[in-house]
Amino acid sequence: MAKKVEEPKEVVRLVDYSKDIDGAILAVKKDGVKLKHKIHNVALSIVTAWGKKQVDGQKAADYFTGLGLAAGYHGKALADWISVKLPLKFAEETNKWYCPPDVTVNGDDFKACRDEPFWEVSPPKKPSPFNALALLEALIQKNTTKAAHPDKLKADDKLLPADVAWGIRELIAKAKAEMPVEH
Repeated sequence: MAKKVEEPKEVVRLVDYSKDIDGAILAVKKDGVKLKHKIHNVALSIVTAWGKKQVDGQKAADYFTGLGLAAGYHGKALADWISVKLPLKFAEETNKWYCPPDVTVNGDDFKACRDEPFWEVSPPKKPSPFNALALLEALIQKNTTKAAHPDKLKADDKLLPADVAWGIRELIAKAKAEMPVEH
């Protein structure tokens, strides 16, 4: 049975920076930039090793899992970058990256990763379906509310003519009647 190696507990050494707080903040900023660059360079090294077939895709995924854990607060941004830039997938059940079969990277992948560092990438927005019926209902509701309180209308507020509002209400009712019933 292999002996479990425990990591030593982190010990925070207290240092008083009260005599030069501005200098301490500048040092933190500089260290933060160095850390971002180091994380990015390690990520590029993983992509390079994978592209040169020094490691296979699953080993690269394992390296990215380890780098994400080591990156601390930068882990989320790194994960977003990986999901956008590389053909790896994330397994929610195990909290690890994995490589689908027969997936590789090449020089174009490396250039794309190199030219857009992880802290500049945001994940693609989730698609949201266009719901015209809900927009029409909101328009009619807003119009009804404003019409009920004409004293609160601003100079640039416009109300739908009554016949137009009535037509939209009929359109909404007809669309709802024709919608399939969800079970």
